[in-house]
Amino acid sequence: MPKQESTTSSTITVFTRHSPDCPQRDNPQYKRCNCMKSLYIYEHGKKRTVSAKTRSWSQAERQAEAQRKQRDPVEIELRKIAEKEATKKAAEEAAEAKTLKPLAAALEQWLGGMKKPGDTSIEAYRSTTRKILRWAESVNIVNVRDVTLDALDLWRASWSPDSEKPENRLALTTQAALLTRVKAFFKWATAMEYVQRNPALILKAITPDESETWPLTPKQFDELLAATHKLDTEARYKSAKVGQHLRAIFLVQRWTGLRVGDVLILPKSALQGCRLAAVIRKKRNRKPTAARVECIVPDHVADALASLPLRKEEHSDYFFWSKTCSEEINVNKWLRKIDRLNDYLSFVDEAGKPMRFKSHMLRDTFAVEFLLAGIPLETVSKLLTHESVTMTERYYDKWTSARRQKLEDETVAALRKMGVAVNGDGSSTA
Repeated sequence: MPKQESTTSSTITVFTRHSPDCPQRDNPQYKRCNCMKSLYIYEHGKKRTVSAKTRSWSQAERQAEAQRKQRDPVEIELRKIAEKEATKKAAEEAAEAKTLKPLAAALEQWLGGMKKPGDTSIEAYRSTTRKILRWAESVNIVNVRDVTLDALDLWRASWSPDSEKPENRLALTTQAALLTRVKAFFKWATAMEYVQRNPALILKAITPDESETWPLTPKQFDELLAATHKLDTEARYKSAKVGQHLRAIFLVQRWTGLRVGDVLILPKSALQGCRLAAVIRKKRNRKPTAARVECIVPDHVADALASLPLRKEEHSDYFFWSKTCSEEINVNKWLRKIDRLNDYLSFVDEAGKPMRFKSHMLRDTFAVEFLLAGIPLETVSKLLTHESVTMTERYYDKWTSARRQKLEDETVAALRKMGVAVNGDGSSTA
C-alpha cells in the first residue's frame, strides 16, 4: 500500500487485490494478473479504498485519472467556467425563445389576464387587439420583438379623422384611447420579457384639442339627429340600435353645455322635472376634480331622458352606463358609436371645408347660441364652468361670423341712434 501522505495532499493510485491463490499476491502493484483492481484514495487526512470493478489495470488507471481530475484545482475552475457558460447559454436560449413570442399569442394572453372576464370594458381591449393584429399583418410583423418604435410611430401617424383607410379613420378621442391601450399592452409585454425594450414607451400621448371643434347650425343639428335614425336603420343587431340614446345625449349636450363624459355618467336620479343635477369632471393642474352643477333643461330634453328604454347593457339606475366598466371605458365605447354617424353626415364649416362631427361641438353650440341670444360672456363662462372668462373668450369669442355680424349690427344701430350716418358696409359718412 502507498505511504500515507500529509493531510493537505490528495493521492489516488491503483492497486491489485490479489486472490489467495495468485502467485503475485504479495505485490499489490503487479498489473498483469487477472485479479480485481481497486483504487487507493487518500485525502483530508483519511484513506479509503474503492473497487474499480474491473480486472484491467488500464481501465482502473483511467478511473483513477478521472478521480484526480475531479480534485484538480485547475480542472475544478475549468468546470466552473464551463457550467457558467452553459447556464448563460441556457438563459440566452430561454430569453431568445421568449422574444419569439407570436404577437397574436401575446395579445390573447394579455386579454386572458384581465381581472374580470365578464367586464364589458374588455370589449374595448378586444377591439384594440384586432387593430394591432390588422396593422401587424399589413407590415409583416409576426413576433412581439419585431415591433419597433419607428413602426409604431408610423402607425400612429397614419391615424386621422380623414384617413383614406377606414381602419385608420379615427377621431382624436378614439386615437387617444387606442394609444393608451397600445402602450398598456407593450408595457405588459416588456414586463413579460417578450421584448427587451418597450417600443411604445416614448410615444407621446394624444390630447384632443377641444379648441379645434366648431358649433353646429340649427340645420346641422337637425341633420345630426336624422343621422341617428339612419344608423338604426342599417344596424345589423338589436344591441346596435342606439339612436334614441344618442339623440338624448345630443339634446342634453346641446341644451346644457355638458361634456359628453359628464352626460354619460348621469344617474336617473339626476333628473327632477326640468332640473338636471350633474357631476362634472375636470382636470385642474393635472389633478382630476369633480363639482356638482344644476342645469335647467327644456321640456323636450327632459322627456327624451325620461322616455329612454332600459337597454340590457346598462345599469337600471343610469341612462347610459352599465357600471361594469370604468367611466373612461364607457366614454370611449359611446364615442365610437358617435363617430359612426359621420358615415351619414356631410358637415362643412363656415369656410365651406368638410368637417367631422365630434361630440364637443354640441358644447360649442350651446355656448355660441347663448352668446348670439345676447347672454353676457361672463354668464356663459359660468354656465360652461370655465375657470375664467379668458378661457371662454379664447374658445368662443372669435368662432362665428354670425356673432361678429350681430355685434357689428348692434354697433351700427347704436351709432345711428347717436345721429351718425353709417353706410351699409359699416363706413361712417359723418
